[in-house]
Amino acid sequence: MKTDMAKIIEDYVDAHTDAVSPLLETLLAETDIITGQSRWSIGKVEGKLLQLLIKISNTKQAVEVGTFTGYSALMIAEALPEDGILTTCENSKAYADIALRYFKKSPYGKKIHLKLGPALDTLARIPDNNQDFVFIDADKPSYGQYFDQALRILRPGGLIFVDNVFWRKKIFKKKITNENAGAIAAFNEKVLREDQVEKVMLSIRDGVYLIRKK
Repeated sequence: MKTDMAKIIEDYVDAHTDAVSPLLETLLAETDIITGQSRWSIGKVEGKLLQLLIKISNTKQAVEVGTFTGYSALMIAEALPEDGILTTCENSKAYADIALRYFKKSPYGKKIHLKLGPALDTLARIPDNNQDFVFIDADKPSYGQYFDQALRILRPGGLIFVDNVFWRKKIFKKKITNENAGAIAAFNEKVLREDQVEKVMLSIRDGVYLIRKK
């Protein structure tokens, strides 16, 4: 019954959230065909929340850690002002190639600068206090390092938006044996103890952590 109610709530929330563009729907479908992992994309509801946060915070400079096939990057770019820039990091050339194809098809793609290679290398080249918004959705064992870099590059008042902080609900097990779940559980505790930030965890999709640098 609990599972049924969760699905009912999820469907209701989806139905009462603005639609995404046909291009994003096509990208999601192609992602599923090519990778079988369309669930790795953030989806409509989380994407629309991301867009509202970017607009409310007047973000102009944003960083994304984990491009995958470009769904979230395009959501971010759509919400940025005309002079806004998104730097997105992807370590897989195969995923980056798909993303670049769709960036070229989108009127918002010109705002996106894709950096191929280890995200920590890209982040290390960004100056301190230089960015307004950081979205983290990449390899889970590195979340703590991405968070540290995000704190460094964000201006005071900047936001960090972190995906998958429930890791498929495996963090709630009494004994965590999954490597990614263990990394996420450790990351969540790290953020909780960090006094440089304000934070709220939200039970959207696979769990998100919204964090503000003081």
